[in-house]
Amino acid sequence: MARAYEIRHATRYTYDEKVTASYGRTFVTPREVPGQHCRRTRVTVEPEPEIVTEHTDTFGNRTSYFEVHEPHTALSVTAVSRVDVARAPVDPSALTGTLAGLTWEEAPDAIRALPDGGEGEPLDVLAVRSFTLPSPMIPGSAEVRDWGRQLFTPGRPVAEAVLGLVHAIYEQFAYRSGATDVGTTLPELLRRRAGVCQDFAHLAVGVLRGAGLPARYVSGYLETSPPPGRTKLMGADASHAWASVLLPGVGWVDLDPTNDQLADDRYVVTAWGRDYGDVPPVKGVIFTEAKTSTLHVAVDVLRL
Repeated sequence: MARAYEIRHATRYTYDEKVTASYGRTFVTPREVPGQHCRRTRVTVEPEPEIVTEHTDTFGNRTSYFEVHEPHTALSVTAVSRVDVARAPVDPSALTGTLAGLTWEEAPDAIRALPDGGEGEPLDVLAVRSFTLPSPMIPGSAEVRDWGRQLFTPGRPVAEAVLGLVHAIYEQFAYRSGATDVGTTLPELLRRRAGVCQDFAHLAVGVLRGAGLPARYVSGYLETSPPPGRTKLMGADASHAWASVLLPGVGWVDLDPTNDQLADDRYVVTAWGRDYGDVPPVKGVIFTEAKTSTLHVAVDVLRL
């Protein structure tokens, strides 16, 4: 049975001087993918923009573009979506059984022979190729390759190596808000041993690509549950990030190293790309003399 969610994602920027113009792009509309249907999304920008357009980007993500020409000291972008999710969780033991006998060294050749991307999803050869190459925020590095070698050892079964990667990140890195920022590199993450979900997704993708496996960065939401006896707090949820790897005979498998699990129907997929830089919830350019600004984000994932 499908789970129905209402997702509210509110982003607010404030500035110490007037902004004369804002140009922005959002990636906040959930995708249409197997096991997930977005009933509707409404994106509201304040002040009201003079121009709003929508399109689908090169990775198939639904994105909107806006221009605000009215002078302002605050900008708000709020997205409200209704989504049905009926994504069956991938059983790790079944995954291991399906890929039994296939090593991670053999997997890239087997992927190239795939007729589709799993569950009837057409295999976009160019997109798959782009997910094997370095990207701006996940460049190839010796440090990441060396760290990944502890998991992708010679002759290890591919499913065992992939599941081991998810567990190793969970065990060896602490989730700590503020430990990193958008400019933190993967070698810095390896030294700090602490970060947030975007960092852990980047590390997983970097290791998988280093092993020759197509891997993409996934942005979205995760339904979180409050402690027993406590009321769910509005705004307590946050946008989430995880990795997805293409495996022969299975298709794309979503991996969440932050929580040491595979994605199920608590996950809502918004967008995917090579790394965070392709699919931030909101990005843009402003024209202003302001020297400081603040950002506040509140996300609520409510089961209906």
